[in-house]
Amino acid sequence: MPARHRPERSLDAGFDRGGVVGGRTVRFRNWEVQYFPEGRGISSDEPIGNFTESDDRLLAHHPRLRRILVRVVPRQPLGCFYLHWSDGSDLTALDERVSSGTARDADFAGAVVGEATGISHEACGSPLRVVDLNQVIPLFSDPVERSSAHKYQQLCPVCGKQINASILEFIEPGS
Repeated sequence: MPARHRPERSLDAGFDRGGVVGGRTVRFRNWEVQYFPEGRGISSDEPIGNFTESDDRLLAHHPRLRRILVRVVPRQPLGCFYLHWSDGSDLTALDERVSSGTARDADFAGAVVGEATGISHEACGSPLRVVDLNQVIPLFSDPVERSSAHKYQQLCPVCGKQINASILEFIEPGS
């Protein structure tokens, strides 16, 4: 018996829900996230864990990532994370599809989830602020395949030596 074609589902994209202003509600599997298009400021009536305004200002216009808020644990604060693409996806077009409610699962096929954090490079000891791969938030059903196919930052911007971490982006002006 031939397999039935299952149409690609459209993602639910609502506007400004739950005290979060400027985000678009997008559902990935069982996760509801607030997606922030390029340049849109993050604002919420409630605390946001792991959010810093300086990171947000530097990453709001980044060509390879989009900022998201997600409640990882019920009744806990929202967390700030990042969707990152290394495959050249057109994120401006994605922003338009999310805003119009026409975004589909395939629009996020190249994305992985990252989190802003501080690290120290083993070789030179330089403190670095980075967006690092986050394997804990299972937004997608194929995280191992996604992380294996993704391209990471491999050289320290201070000393130029190899970095052994899953760094998606360095957080710095002009990154």
